[in-house]
Amino acid sequence: MESSEFRYVYYLVQDYLKYILQEPELGPAPSRVAHVLRNSASFLQKENEEILKPCLDTLDITSVDAARRIFIQVMDKEFDDGNTNWGRILTIFMFGGILSKRLQEHKVQLTGDNKEQISYFITEYIINTKAEWIDANGGWENGFLPMFEEKQSWLSLFNIKAKIMDAFSFFSQYY
Repeated sequence: MESSEFRYVYYLVQDYLKYILQEPELGPAPSRVAHVLRNSASFLQKENEEILKPCLDTLDITSVDAARRIFIQVMDKEFDDGNTNWGRILTIFMFGGILSKRLQEHKVQLTGDNKEQISYFITEYIINTKAEWIDANGGWENGFLPMFEEKQSWLSLFNIKAKIMDAFSFFSQYY
């Protein structure tokens, strides 16, 4: 049985992916956290998509299974230094969004089942590797929101670019 924490993160991931994929039935963000996540992660995603395009173009992202494998490997490399912060948590959402858009660009039919699988593996990664850190750092309401809602801490997001590029250069050596 899935925990309430898993369901909450799954709900955030699903909302973010619907937002990034510009689904027609998308309404306003269902919560303050989802609203701030949409704004912050999509800003980071827009800033990084073009930079990452040459690396992404070398990868075979033509199935949900391929996207899952790439996601796990890049995220493991992203966090291999043991450091976690809210900006890096945003990279998880951002990279999941980038892979979802790439699947769409490669004409992979993103059926309801496929979107659920993508949301599930992103959520599973967050819960299995970052849930304790998130809880210890105020959770979504008391940690994430104060960090990004009012301050719009974009400066910390710019520092993430170098780390993402490092993870991709390492990953692209093998594909």
